[in-house]
Amino acid sequence: MTYDEIISSVSESTGLSRRFVDRTYRAYWRAVRQYISSLPLKQELTDEEFCQLRPNISIPSIGKLYVTLERYRGKKNQFAHVKNYKGNKYKNKSNVEDRENQTSCN
Repeated sequence: MTYDEIISSVSESTGLSRRFVDRTYRAYWRAVRQYISSLPLKQELTDEEFCQLRPNISIPSIGKLYVTLERYRGKKNQFAHVKNYKGNKYKNKSNVEDRENQTSCN
């Protein structure tokens, strides 16, 4: 089923307008996204601080979306490696450009 078919089906079965069903569905997922986005996962957190965040959300008929401490640590390490790699990449590129722009006085 496509999204439009699902909205139509729910609209017909509940007797609500398609627009109302669509807006309700989108509002629900917007709230989920806002909750997840509001978590301060970009900061350096201790184990205790991470556990106090409760970085999970239960969605009926789908299940629980959650982040484990191990996953958080792994993603933080991955981000640090990517950031380090990109930093070195740009540093090396600027060094090459500097050498190309130098003139010799021989």
